Amino acid sequence: MLRTDSASLNDQPELSETLPVVVEADFAPIPETDANDIASGEVPDSHHEQSLRAQEAFELAAEAALRGDEDVAVRYYLKASNLAEAAREWYLAAVSCQRVGDFLQTETPPMDLERAFRMYRRAVASYEQCGLFDEARKLSYHLMSLKLKRADQLKLSPWTRLELSVYWATAGFGYRPLRVLGSALAAVLMYGLIYWFSGGVVASGASPRAADFWECVYFSGITFATVGYGDFLPAPHMRLLALTEGAMGVFTMGFFVVILANRLRH
Repeated sequence: MLRTDSASLNDQPELSETLPVVVEADFAPIPETDANDIASGEVPDSHHEQSLRAQEAFELAAEAALRGDEDVAVRYYLKASNLAEAAREWYLAAVSCQRVGDFLQTETPPMDLERAFRMYRRAVASYEQCGLFDEARKLSYHLMSLKLKRADQLKLSPWTRLELSVYWATAGFGYRPLRVLGSALAAVLMYGLIYWFSGGVVASGASPRAADFWECVYFSGITFATVGYGDFLPAPHMRLLALTEGAMGVFTMGFFVVILANRLRH
């Protein structure tokens, strides 16, 4: 079964739900205009031939896919992508490359995971060439998800797997800025709980007292945001922990700006 991009690591819609079965070449002559040119004796543009050949190869590939003939479909999609890239038919090239990747990443033959990744990257580049940045982001997210899911087959090191898992959970592989905010909120609450259980926050003033739960969360928040009003202070045994939270807050704010900029780049 052909697959396409997903919102999570396990939930993937079928390819037919998102990718078109028929793709028209952008630079192919419009049928009515082409007929009028021939009738008037004008010579059609010779560059249209490559666009039409790419479109024809794509249609043959789609027909083979519907018949379940995956080998033939892959060959025609590869031909369509090559012709489309040569003709600068970037949308047709992107869909063709993505479909080849969808075939090659399955558990059944023809399976070639490394080649599937390369085809997906070519599809991302082609989507960006024709200005379809949302499709490019979705496919990039799917590519990273697939890399994490197939870590055993790719023989990734435990450290790389951990890095990918944290990157997915905290930032959606760099494409989900709201996850960064969610991760920041979770960190503030976690530190607040630690302060509260350990009696690690005290109110400043003439008569210091231990802070309650919400005051600990408040202290955690201002420490994470590096505000530091001075109305609450870390107890001596919690100073190092408060320092780590402040450093994490600085990093997270910078990280959020980078992820948001990546999301809004186009």
